[in-house]
Amino acid sequence: MGDETYLESFIEQIQTLPSELRRNLELMKDLDKSCSTLAGELRQTQDEYVSRSQAKILQLEVGETPDGQPGVKVLGNSNDIITPTTEELLSFIREKKTLRKIKSMEISAVQQAEEKVAIAEQTYSIIESTVKHLDRDIAKFETTLKSAGDFRVAGSAKPNDLAAIQVVPNSTDWILAKVISHDLESGMYRLSDEDVESKHKVFHLPESQVVVLSGNTEKLSRGDIVYAVYPDTTSFYQAAVVQPPKRVTGSGGSFVMVNFVDDADEQGITHDKAVMLKHVMRVP
Repeated sequence: MGDETYLESFIEQIQTLPSELRRNLELMKDLDKSCSTLAGELRQTQDEYVSRSQAKILQLEVGETPDGQPGVKVLGNSNDIITPTTEELLSFIREKKTLRKIKSMEISAVQQAEEKVAIAEQTYSIIESTVKHLDRDIAKFETTLKSAGDFRVAGSAKPNDLAAIQVVPNSTDWILAKVISHDLESGMYRLSDEDVESKHKVFHLPESQVVVLSGNTEKLSRGDIVYAVYPDTTSFYQAAVVQPPKRVTGSGGSFVMVNFVDDADEQGITHDKAVMLKHVMRVP
């Protein structure tokens, strides 16, 4: 695509999509209205034809034929009574002009319904084609990002992300570390200890022992229980939030005020401590 980005290319390709969809939906709306009106007229014409036919039948005088069979009096001046056939009765009530009108209305109604279905299928095809094109572009973009090492999926981490790690499985002790790499297939992390005295010791840990500090603590509220890095250490301890996160001008980040558990001084007073928000995690 040269200097053109995937997003720019996609936006250019879908520029006419909204107008196309709007046009098709308006056509379907108009056809639906027209078809509904026509169906009502057709139903009324049929009902009126049936009513007239019933009235004609009821006008016939019922009697007996010479051989004692039920029949009707022949219309006209004759007093003959006959047993009419079905075809003769149909011929008697038939209104050719009305039947032609009903047939024409039925054909029109079917044509409009088929046209509406065709437009709906065309609309679906347009949307499906656009979605498939977007899926292809996303796959290409994902490949590009992976080759550049910039691809990141939900729950994954990129180099230099901060994380809380549990060196010993199922331990309550968590320490601060920095991500070196993350193998998506194996789920293994390679991390360095953030404690300078540890000379940046490297750990290889599974995902179950790593919590990436990805900013999921922005909406902390007073009283929330968290794990936070105790000031001047790289160890996490349980604490309660006493003030929601607040950005401090010129500090380059947000802080949250907490009370650490078992942190009372000689007088039994637990003082609020400010902890950088990026050094806080919800209880794992």
